[in-house]
Order: sequence, then structure tokens, then C-alpha cells
Amino acid sequence: MSKKSICFIHYGIGWKDGINTVIKSFANQIQKKDPSFRICLLGGEIGSRFLKDAEYKRIPALLPKGKKLSKTRLEKEALNIAKKIAKATKDIDTIVIENPLMGLYHLPAMLGFSIYANQYKSKGVKVFFRVHDLYTDNLEYYKGINDFLSSKELKDIFQGKGVDGFLIINHVLKDRLIRQGTPEKKIFYLSNGVDKTIFNQKISNQESKMIRKELKISDEAKILLYPVRVIPRKNIEEAILLVHFIRQLTEEEYVLVISGKIDKHDPLSKLYHKQLKELVDLANFPVIFTKKPYPLEREYGKRGKIDEFSIGDVYQASEAILMTSLREGFGYPFLESWFANKVVIGRRIENVINDFEKSGLDFRWLYRGFPIRAEAGNQEGIQRVKNFLRIFEDNILEKQVLELNKSRVMDQIEVLQDKEKQKQIIEDNLMRAGQIYEISEVTDRFLELVGS
Repeated sequence: MSKKSICFIHYGIGWKDGINTVIKSFANQIQKKDPSFRICLLGGEIGSRFLKDAEYKRIPALLPKGKKLSKTRLEKEALNIAKKIAKATKDIDTIVIENPLMGLYHLPAMLGFSIYANQYKSKGVKVFFRVHDLYTDNLEYYKGINDFLSSKELKDIFQGKGVDGFLIINHVLKDRLIRQGTPEKKIFYLSNGVDKTIFNQKISNQESKMIRKELKISDEAKILLYPVRVIPRKNIEEAILLVHFIRQLTEEEYVLVISGKIDKHDPLSKLYHKQLKELVDLANFPVIFTKKPYPLEREYGKRGKIDEFSIGDVYQASEAILMTSLREGFGYPFLESWFANKVVIGRRIENVINDFEKSGLDFRWLYRGFPIRAEAGNQEGIQRVKNFLRIFEDNILEKQVLELNKSRVMDQIEVLQDKEKQKQIIEDNLMRAGQIYEISEVTDRFLELVGS
């Protein structure tokens, strides 16, 4: 009898993003539960070989290029991708395509995945679309898509001919997929899981000092960690202002650490980072953008010396986790914090938090909005950074914004400083998170859904 096999397909295998975290967690747990399981990882490039015993395959056409498209070129590239996936996975039982519905981020791949499932998958193979985000969430990925695909072609993609199931990480995605034409019977809820072993390993005082030395901050500083990539929707400008106000009101040495990378595949990221640096100069307190993302596990060199700390180590060295993102497909830090025995502060993302609250988690102190003027909405991107720059340039405006948001800031400070309250929140949320979101529990459900 041949081994069971599964192939995860993503634009880039080994990228430092949430989806690769999901893939790695699932693959590790699958092999723990059944060491004979054969794992294949297929991407446009192989950034790192994070799973020792997996097969790595590359289809360069899966790598987003950002080139201008024509209808003819789109169809040609999509067909090429479909054929290459069929060839690369001809001996695989189950295929999971990660984030396939991303529009102009990589439209040839989105169309190619659909063509593959409908026309080129082998008999008996199961194909699943695992949906983390939809292109409709991002104007850059959505604007102009109708120039390339008709409403019928888009509906065909969402109907999923040849697709055995759409695996969604958030209940809200179900209604949105149905509105796009996806049959309800093909939609299955499957939360992302968190590997608690990454986040709950304690570090020594000496190791904490080593992390602080790397970050060039004092031993007395209180780290508020924002574990995100540097992209506009992460709303880092609000995190900077929030920490600025927390420092003012507490007179304590809080510093902000952003541990993610600048996304080279997002044309706005470099400009966004440049403008954030201007904001940091005006804010005049330590805001650290780490030189590169931390790995999931510690890396050791000769004689057992630590070459690189893990992201879990940085969680442990932090006072709390901070989140001010405007949009998230899933929201890992809202769960990872509990496994690290840390509280999370900041902005409430409704679709994410509502989903977690259905499972019994508590986030009542998070704020729903952080207006910078009475009538302001949630602008996003470069213009929003410019508005925050004006706040730091105008003392009167800064005081007005603080007054407008003082109750929101004080709610975060209360959770940071009331250690008994904080302890109870962490204990309660950790218990619920462990029962529902720990990776072992989620993997059992995953294997059941894909029929492996």
C-alpha cells in the first residue's frame, strides 16, 4: 500500500509570512501523528526548507511578478500554471492550495488554480482551496480585475468546479464566499492552529538581556511587541502613537518593537516604511524595526551558542503584545499571546475578535477605533501616515487627539499595570485557546476534512 501524501501549494514556500507558519505547523503535526505521511511543498520559490523530511518542488510561474497583463497573456500564463501543477503533483493524493483567491496580486495563479482543479487534476485526487484572504479586501488587488475576467469567469472560479472544498479560517468568510457564488456545501470552517511549544518556552534573564542587546534597548525598557510585517494595513502609525500616549500617561519606558519584514512583493511597503521612519523621528522614543524576521525556532551555532533567537523568545522578553492592524485574515498574535502568557492590547478587529469570542475568549478592553479627529474614519496607507505626522508636528492637535482617545488608552494601561487582572485574563484565555486553537487539536480536524 502506498504512503498517504499531501502537497501544500503557496506562492512562496519558506517566506516569513503567516501562511508558511500554518503550513509548517500542519506538516509537523501530520508527521507526528503519522510518520509515514509524505509531505510535498510546492511554491514559486523556496525561501527556506523549514521541514526536514518534505519534498520541495518549484514552479517559478507561481511567484508574483507584478508585470502588466493582457487578456491573452493572462490566459496563457494561467494554463501554463495549471499544467505545471498537474505534472508536479501527479503522484499526490491531496492538494491544498493556500490563499488562491488573491486577484491582481497574482491573477494568472488565481485563474490557473481554477483551471487545474476543473480540467487537469488526476482522477481520485482531492483539491482544497484554503482561503485566508479575498482579493476584495485590498483595493490594489481588486481594482481593475473586471478588465481581465468577466463576471461569469469570476463566478466559475468561486463555484470551484473540481474543488473538493474551500477551507476557511474565519466564519465571516463563509457568507462572503456564498455571495461570490461558492456552494455552501463546499465551505468548511478550519481555524489556524498555534504550536504552543514555540511560545511557552521560558527564557532566562541572561537570554532576555541578549535579546535587548540585539535590539539596542536598555534592560529597564518595557517591550511592547508588534509581530507583523511592514505593510499599510498593519497600521503601524497608530501603534506608534498609542505607545507614545502610554509613555506620556504612565511616565514609564515603553518601547515598540516591530518584528516583521518589509514585504518586497508589495510595492507600497518600501514607501510605507520610509514614511514610518519620519514618524519615528518626530515621536522621539525607541521604535525598533528588526533587521530581519525571527525564525520560529532558535538557531544554534558551534558549541551550542545561540546564533538567532526565535519569535517565541521575543514574545517572552516582552511586556505585552500590541495589535493595531485594520484588517487581518486570521490574527495570530491574538492567540499566540496567551500561549506565551502575555496580554494583548490595542485595536479590536471585528471579524477576527468576533470569531475568537464565539470560542469563549475575552478581549473586552480592546478599542474599536482610534480617531485622530472627531469625524475620522479608518483611512489606510500613506495618507493615514501623513495625518499622523501632522499630529506629532502640532502640539495642540496632539493634545486634542489624546483627549479624544484618552479612555481607550487608559483601558490599555489598566490591563498593562493591574497584574492580578492581567493574570486572570491570561489564565482564562489560555484555557480556551488550548482547547480550540492548539495545533494538535486543529490538525485532527484538518485530516478529517481532507479525508486523510
